[in-house]
Amino acid sequence: MLFIVSCDAANCPFDLTDKNKLSDDYPNEQDIGKIDNQELFFKLKNKQEDKNVLNDINIRKAIFYAIDREKIVKEFFGDNNKILNSMFNESSLYYNPVWDQYQYNPKKAKEFLKLAGYDTENPLYLTIGTTDNSPTRARIEELIKENLDQIGIKLWIYNKPSDEWYVNSVKNGDFELGIWSLHTCDTSELMNYFSSAKIPVSETNENKNCNNFYWYKNSRIDSLLNEIAQTKDDVEKKNSIDEVQKIISDEAIILPLFSRLFAVAYNSTIGNIKISTLDGNFFKGIESWSIQSEDKDKIIKITAGMGNEPNTLNPFLEENSSMNYINSMILKGLWSLDENGCYEPELIEENNMDLSEKNINENSVIIRLRNDIKWEDGTLITANDVKATIDSVTADKSVLRFRDDFDKIGGVEIVNEKEVKVDFKEHIKDWKKLFLYIFPQKDLKQNKISNLYENDIFGCGPYKIQEWIKGQYIVLVRNDNYYGDKPLPETIKIIFDSDINILVESLKNGDIDITNIPVDLKLIEELKSSKNLSVTLMEGNLWEHLAICLKPKEK
Repeated sequence: MLFIVSCDAANCPFDLTDKNKLSDDYPNEQDIGKIDNQELFFKLKNKQEDKNVLNDINIRKAIFYAIDREKIVKEFFGDNNKILNSMFNESSLYYNPVWDQYQYNPKKAKEFLKLAGYDTENPLYLTIGTTDNSPTRARIEELIKENLDQIGIKLWIYNKPSDEWYVNSVKNGDFELGIWSLHTCDTSELMNYFSSAKIPVSETNENKNCNNFYWYKNSRIDSLLNEIAQTKDDVEKKNSIDEVQKIISDEAIILPLFSRLFAVAYNSTIGNIKISTLDGNFFKGIESWSIQSEDKDKIIKITAGMGNEPNTLNPFLEENSSMNYINSMILKGLWSLDENGCYEPELIEENNMDLSEKNINENSVIIRLRNDIKWEDGTLITANDVKATIDSVTADKSVLRFRDDFDKIGGVEIVNEKEVKVDFKEHIKDWKKLFLYIFPQKDLKQNKISNLYENDIFGCGPYKIQEWIKGQYIVLVRNDNYYGDKPLPETIKIIFDSDINILVESLKNGDIDITNIPVDLKLIEELKSSKNLSVTLMEGNLWEHLAICLKPKEK
């Protein structure tokens, strides 16, 4: 993450009261030009009478109009990315490019800054910072500093180690401008980022995820966020999210910069590859892959390269991208999470009953399973499997994922072979997340769920595990009992190697068919130039932004 720390007299690490410490060698305050001395910078900054200059919307707008976001994007991505003008990427249902109002316009920026009483003759002093381990964000700081210097805002770059910066500066609201990543695959995150109730000082055991580091308060935003959390109508939700983005854009609280990109390189004989915006998973839509082959009867085998090998495939024990990639081909739950953070039916009939909210102590749902679903060994998936999975997770306190919500399940009752009734002790807003993975009752009878699936896993997806040689590779074979469309590759071998250079060379040599690659301009152009290889890039749900903190500072 990249952040900016406020350094008023109370927080600055320098003694700003001892004016004699500045020698005659320092520049005259009327001829400041480029200030590269930290002590002088904070001496001049401390003379600013208004310690809450960022409360002035004219200053915030001046900052946003002054930043050349296109230059930032071009330097890092060339033509492979673009400015982000929304809190969501272009493929999202909630994409609303309202930040396009902040086109690079130094003249307009100067006009706004002049309204606040500052210009190049009477500059404003602010601080900007980041964690000290990101060359990319450090370069973004320099570019922003150059832009703001042109209109009369002097920046001091103030970086710290990640933990120190996040805990001491950002979470405490002791920053002025900041750059870090936001993740918006789930619309509920908007509540955590912008609700007045989610300012960090409000965090308690009951009120968690207080990530409103901007100290932003707006009653209309609070009302809209509550509507978003409660509505089940997609049109109403989109309208509310559009309005949230419009208000926050107009009030110049954050400035989106660009989406993080996922990049996948692959053999050109493979077509229709889709990349998940959630984590870059290129296997997620493997059922729709097309593969060119002269021999129609040839068994199709795909070899993939992966930089990280999972420690386990048990999704209740940990979560990481390599595990998610593999499990997306092996496991299915009652629902899956789509690119917009919405729950799509998988193993259930679509016309199942929803949660009853007539009485918060009598919340219940009846779930009906599809009739055509089987485990990879051909046995039917039944209500007993659903009950056994939920009972195992609630009983195993070493399972921490969604722990608080699993503890709110009052009980699971089998109605018949295909139906279960789930009772909740209290309302859970997105209760479907508890049913993303289901395992067979036979595996759970004598075992804690946390003791299972370290070296293999059992599911009902399009593939099943044939072999896993730790430290080398894993082999998946097509599951003929899969209820959905059968994918073309009969076998998928995933080779693990932490050295991306080796994976890229293996791709060039034809030893592997597909792998993630870093978003490196030179590498992308090199691979694109090969007649045998293709590269696909996708905007993810993780994006960089410039933040402004409105926490009141002492006068």
